[in-house]
Amino acid sequence: MNSTTSGNAMTEVALALAMAFFSLMVLTMVSMGTPQPQRPVDATANAPSPQMAVALAAKGKGTPETDEKEPTLIVFWQGRFLDRNLHSLNPASRTFEGRVILALPPDLPMGEALAARAKINAGNLFVSALNDKWLERLAAPAAKE
Repeated sequence: MNSTTSGNAMTEVALALAMAFFSLMVLTMVSMGTPQPQRPVDATANAPSPQMAVALAAKGKGTPETDEKEPTLIVFWQGRFLDRNLHSLNPASRTFEGRVILALPPDLPMGEALAARAKINAGNLFVSALNDKWLERLAAPAAKE
């Protein structure tokens, strides 16, 4: 009996297991990088986006008085902070009370997102991604310039 054939069989099994593990790792990494589809929201309606609805439903650390108030929306777009009416905003000069929602572009690098988040002085801060309607609304003024 030749002992090299049994050693080759074990090598083949180990190689097959390694390839299977690698394939699962690649599939996991690809699926984590794919953005989740979002339900479109009519910009003219007062219905909140799915991210806003989740943030509104979640009870924060604030007092009951601050939980009842409408949250402050801050949009971070092209290195600038904007309010819900797309007017310029300086978050460093303010301390925000109650719930604050920081909306970021979905393709913003993690370093920039963390830097933007650090500039907002709020105890009850939620971070959310901008949906397609917001992205269209933000891109519209840039097209007019």
